[in-house]
Amino acid sequence: MKQITQSKIAGLFHAVSFSMLLMLGVATEAKADPLPTDTARSYDALSDGTEDTLGDTAELSRTSASFSKLAGHMTLQHAGVRSDDTDTEFSGDVYQVLNADEFFAKNKGKNGFCDQPVRWLTILDISKSVGPDAVRIGMLTIDDWRQYTSTSLGGCSSDTFKLQ
Repeated sequence: MKQITQSKIAGLFHAVSFSMLLMLGVATEAKADPLPTDTARSYDALSDGTEDTLGDTAELSRTSASFSKLAGHMTLQHAGVRSDDTDTEFSGDVYQVLNADEFFAKNKGKNGFCDQPVRWLTILDISKSVGPDAVRIGMLTIDDWRQYTSTSLGGCSSDTFKLQ
């Protein structure tokens, strides 16, 4: 029977350690989907000025959105995907705000919040450009999100958040 040398054991230990590190990296990458899920998750504000208008945190799911500085929550329903490569402010998954008028009435006149009811929320994963777990949340007041262009009126807020 061959003897196992100390250098072979060390080599095997390094190979196993390296493999485990690779697997950990893959697991970390797979976790980093910052888009809303069925369960509400917390996000920290990253954009300058967001804390003054929306607050320092947001709670998002596929069916609701709330912001720490605003009263109540938006009830959401997925409406489609807006993919305009030139407009990352209001691209991504589009959610209709089902209680737009009610939510607006609770928050009308708050410092910097939209001056009309938010009818659509857009949420875009911007992790590749900003950093891990980052999303851009856009708010549109236009009646039909399909009619919005980067040169039209109706975009009232665009803020960056990071999944906690």
